[in-house]
Amino acid sequence: MVKTVVHDRLVRAWVEQFDEADRANAATLAALIKLVPGDVFRRELTACLQGRLDTCSTPIALYNESERRKWKGVPHRLFQEKARANGKGEGQNAIRAFGKAGPALVPRQRQVAEEIGSEGVVGNILTQFHRANRKTVLLSPGPDVIRERGARRFILVTDFIGSGDRVASYLNAAWRLRSVRSWWSRRGSKGLRFEVVAYAGTEAGVAVVRKHATAPDVTLVTQCPTIESVFPPAQYKVMKSLCKRYAIAGSRPLGYGDTGVLLAFDHGMPNNAPAILWKGGRHWTGLVPGRTTSAISSPFQEGLTEDQEQARIETAARVSSIGPAIPPTELNTIVLSALRRSPRHPEALSGRLGLTIDDVEDALTQLKRWGWINDDHQLSERGRTIVSRLIQQDRKRPLPSPKSKMYFPNSLRVPRNV
Repeated sequence: MVKTVVHDRLVRAWVEQFDEADRANAATLAALIKLVPGDVFRRELTACLQGRLDTCSTPIALYNESERRKWKGVPHRLFQEKARANGKGEGQNAIRAFGKAGPALVPRQRQVAEEIGSEGVVGNILTQFHRANRKTVLLSPGPDVIRERGARRFILVTDFIGSGDRVASYLNAAWRLRSVRSWWSRRGSKGLRFEVVAYAGTEAGVAVVRKHATAPDVTLVTQCPTIESVFPPAQYKVMKSLCKRYAIAGSRPLGYGDTGVLLAFDHGMPNNAPAILWKGGRHWTGLVPGRTTSAISSPFQEGLTEDQEQARIETAARVSSIGPAIPPTELNTIVLSALRRSPRHPEALSGRLGLTIDDVEDALTQLKRWGWINDDHQLSERGRTIVSRLIQQDRKRPLPSPKSKMYFPNSLRVPRNV
């Protein structure tokens, strides 16, 4: 049973669609969804970009990840190419990429009522970031500008890496160019390195991107919580079964790529989320119909308080831990509780708890300073003693009186006027 701060009628109506035996699990699933408000998304993604810019004195080339047009499954080249004399007077002409401008920051509309997705939001952030750093930031430059300004880093920016397919497709569009491969081959000196910056990403999706031929460095603000990363194996199977049994016929129960993400942005929920959260049918209404978090009918309309976010984090710590529950009263205790289960690296903990990687690393540093964990993030003897004491203190507390009504999650909200 999930206890939350506020009782939300929209979440309650969604949970009541389940059979009574499944409602507690459905309530837990909804309570674990991490919401990223618009102002937080803009601020933290901009800070992440600034951090990457500060690591190099040469100009960087910023590109906005978007769907690439394809021919027989192969993405079109990112830039135009042309043949020119190879300078030796014999043999084949050299193929060279050219053009001042790169791909459109936001793709042009090609049909009536064509929708603009997250690339519109990210495109605006990149525009503002470029205006503040005109000397060192090139916004979607073409090959000629890359050569003239001596850009040494190709940075692709996106809000979310789910399966990794879209990011890999964009990188493939660049990799098809002979000039780009030539620049990359000289990345150790004056060539071009590739990077991907995303607000959030799944462990599997980030692994796909890192294996790309361009060998990009991947930087995240937070690793995305998924059903698999949050729940221990036995409970993961239960939640996976829940998603499959109630999914609309013909849909992907765990979303695109079978990812099962538990994340929503102010500009929408990824299609990698479980279908029962957003896909509707004749006898089913999604919690976030059409993946739109800003609709009047969405439970994301009212403000998200610190107490409600704390309730979500505590729920994540409780369901992801192995062994007796630790009362998570503060961030350090929450991270300590999560460390009882492997893997224990910061990215894994971020995805398990829905915290930013920076917050997790700060907590790990403090726990090491106190001597509660070792350098491998395993609980020390002192740390295990602290855990035992916290569990014993929690058991001494009187049990709450039973309630006839179930608590329903309500932490799926964004601040007003965002």
